[in-house]
This record gives sequence, C-alpha cells and structure tokens, in this order.
Amino acid sequence: VSPKKNGYLREFRIGYMISFLEPVLAKYDLVDYDNVPRVSGGENIILYGVPGAGKSWTIKNEYCNDEDRMERLVFHPDYTYSDFVGQILPRLDDEGSVSYEFTPGPFTKLLKRAYTNPDKMYYLIIEEINRGNAPAIFGDIFQLLDRNKDGKSEYEITNSDIAKVMCNDENHKVYLPSNMSILCTMNTSDQNVF
Repeated sequence: VSPKKNGYLREFRIGYMISFLEPVLAKYDLVDYDNVPRVSGGENIILYGVPGAGKSWTIKNEYCNDEDRMERLVFHPDYTYSDFVGQILPRLDDEGSVSYEFTPGPFTKLLKRAYTNPDKMYYLIIEEINRGNAPAIFGDIFQLLDRNKDGKSEYEITNSDIAKVMCNDENHKVYLPSNMSILCTMNTSDQNVF
C-alpha cells in the first residue's frame, strides 16, 4: 500500500507486518508457509570413504552442529519405512479408550520443523545409508529427492499422514522445502555396499 500524504509517498511494507504477526498467525495455522520467503540451498549429499575419513566430522563442522536443526539416524538391515517416515500406533487416553494415531518418524518430524521455520536450514543426517535397504526405507519419498535450483523438491507426492503433520492438512501436497538438506554417510569398505 502506498498512500500519498503531504506530498510525499509513504510506503507501508507488508513484509514487515507479516514478520511481526507471523507468531500470532502460526498459532492459528494462518501462515501460508508455501509462499513465505524461505532459506534456499537444500541439497542431498552422500559423504563416502573408509572408516575414520572424517565423514561425520565434516557434517558436524562444515554443515551443522545445532541439534535443534538436525535429526540424526542410522540405517541398518531392520530399519523400515515406518521407522523413517512414521507409523500408525495405538494410543490410550485418560479414560482407557484406545485410538490409533500416526506417529511421525525422524523424516516427518524434521520436515515439519523445516516447513514451519522458513528462516533456518534443517538437516536430516543418515549415517551408514548403505546398511539399510534405501529404496524400501525411502519408499514414496524418493520422488522428492529431485530438486530445483533453489533446493525445493521438483515433484510433490500425496501422503495424507505426512501432510497432516507437515501442515495440518491431509490434502496438502508433500515436498521437501528449500531449507531442508539430507546428508548421508557411507562406508566404502563395507561389505554391504551395493
């Protein structure tokens, strides 16, 4: 809005008002996180080498050392899509009634934090990615790994459980925001490398 007053053009910057009101709007889920300014540069990286080559050190010292902006996990042969993304588990309420709710895994938890905090970069750290069955663990998430120049997923998927956690709307399309990176380590001398 640019009203003229006393011969001078006065500018009211809506961006300042949005940043001021964002905490209030977020409380009521009124922020359109799909269209707010967002940190860019999210990427998918695999650091590989022999044991002791400094893969985990590199993540800690060159990418992120803030536990609030990271989810760290280790793939292993028994790790599943349900462990990674989330699963429906029974819940017992105060009255003794059982209900079933989606319980988010590390991927979904970090995705929500990155989606609702567009001013910070977030990191999903997967240690020993070669030890698990990556195609089975990632499942439909593999579609999201293709990114555009800003780092946002080139494609979106439909997953009502993730969407409900991510933005409280089970019909919303799921994507990796540009402020979420996936960093993986892989031991090249491991017998499980394929």
